Amino acid sequence: MFNRDNIQQAKEDFATKRYTYIDNVLKPEYINALYKAVKTMPYGVWSCIGQSHNKYPAGFRENSDKFQGVLDAHIEEGRGNFSYFHYAYWLLEEKHKVHNNPYVTEFNRVVTEDYSLIKPDYTFHDLVSEVTGFTNMHTTQPTYSYYDHTAWLNAHHDPRRWCAYIFYLNDTWLTQWGGQLCLLSQDERTIKDSIEPFGNRLVIMDVSELTGTRINKHFISPVSITADHPRYSLAGWFYQTETDGPSPVRKNNAI
Repeated sequence: MFNRDNIQQAKEDFATKRYTYIDNVLKPEYINALYKAVKTMPYGVWSCIGQSHNKYPAGFRENSDKFQGVLDAHIEEGRGNFSYFHYAYWLLEEKHKVHNNPYVTEFNRVVTEDYSLIKPDYTFHDLVSEVTGFTNMHTTQPTYSYYDHTAWLNAHHDPRRWCAYIFYLNDTWLTQWGGQLCLLSQDERTIKDSIEPFGNRLVIMDVSELTGTRINKHFISPVSITADHPRYSLAGWFYQTETDGPSPVRKNNAI
């Protein structure tokens, strides 16, 4: 499933910067299947203002007369607060993992660490561990999502996690369409890097507080209304396995 050609460079980048990305990470049969699958998934609406998180069901955007009011309220109430608003499909249960394309189903099982049917010789956990050096961790329930000009994700840290990851699933993408992952400098006054959401790219980012300080605060730049299609991705986190190794150093356990 995974191409390992660029792993060594990713390891070196991660050791230096505490984040990295790997291009052409999936073999052609998998990424080509995913390029098609993400366009037809039953996305719901996920939103947040401050600490108030909401999940609206699949079809809410297309079929509910309440959608515009919800969007307008989030735009107004989200000013000056942490907020997000985007379209999501959560790999929460067995039925969510199964797709009519077997390559998509296999990918869904691998990224959720579901080895009930078969365990590959080189897992997603193996890949992330090789790049980061983290071993005592697990991942569950990653989420497909799309962003268009009505969606946003404001600057934030990812507390109580070890590392974040994003698979970009856009068969085409132009820089002028926006949607970049923007990482802030430690003083949060400037953007230290921005990563394009080019297809078949995997981003891995340290969010662990292992140094005693939160790092890699990030946000998504707005997607242009002129983009040919939404920005598609699958994202999730690896969490520490409590019984297997030391906990990351935390700072007041604050969010």
